[in-house]
Amino acid sequence: MSRVKEGNRRLTCDIPEELHKELRFLAVEHDTSITKYVKAVLEEHVKKIKKEK
Repeated sequence: MSRVKEGNRRLTCDIPEELHKELRFLAVEHDTSITKYVKAVLEEHVKKIKKEK
């Protein structure tokens, strides 16, 4: 596993196979990796939540 950059944290979790398949499909559809796709979705979600507060 690669080193985590300074100031970053690694998030790991087990996900169901069906969810992984769906994430892979969505990532390919957006021409990116699963990791980059999930990171972008999470960042957008956090922005939305912060706006609502």
